[in-house]
Amino acid sequence: MLLDGLQPPIKFYPCKIRELYETLDAKDADILRNCIGDLEAWGAKTLSNALNERGVTVSDLSISRHRKNLCSCGKMTNA
Repeated sequence: MLLDGLQPPIKFYPCKIRELYETLDAKDADILRNCIGDLEAWGAKTLSNALNERGVTVSDLSISRHRKNLCSCGKMTNA
């Protein structure tokens, strides 16, 4: 049957943090992952401000959503 097993596509929403990882070199991506993971040292707004000062535009909301797995990365295993 031609249509056997037809399923709706899985929605895959963008994530600003994941997109940012993909644009950075490996060392900078590792630094950002460490900062994203260090909730005690880096509040979302503080990290957003520090990144913006270096010309990397990302909102504190994007950081918070990524940290809480509320972005599409939460459905991925290695994001």
